Amino acid sequence: MNDQAAVRAEAREQVRRAAAVWLTGDRVAVLGRQMVLSITRYRRANRRPPTWAEALAGVDPVLCEPITTVPEGWPLRPAVWRPTLRERLMGELKHTRWVTYTRTPRSLHPGDAGRGWLSTANPPPDGQHPPDTTR
Repeated sequence: MNDQAAVRAEAREQVRRAAAVWLTGDRVAVLGRQMVLSITRYRRANRRPPTWAEALAGVDPVLCEPITTVPEGWPLRPAVWRPTLRERLMGELKHTRWVTYTRTPRSLHPGDAGRGWLSTANPPPDGQHPPDTTR
């Protein structure tokens, strides 16, 4: 294996390990709820779906800290870490049906799980109340 391929393989492995630690089932559910709230609020305020960056801006920064904290020993440019780990988050939120999106810009919407959570009358255990959808 040449040096460049070894560096890419090491970077993939580091992202895989970081995502496994960060994106646990419980944390994905919390992130999913916050993303759904952020998407909903953004759509109400702007009358269009947000980009991923706009939606993530409405999520608790502490929950997204692993995206911004480049690990020691990361073999690529630091700027590569954020989008690489964000893609893992995007995939997990889509896989768990919290959100849905296509490759088309601004196609981000609540998925089946997200819409189900929004329509629930019971507040979730972490205290985040679904938005009022009666307006």
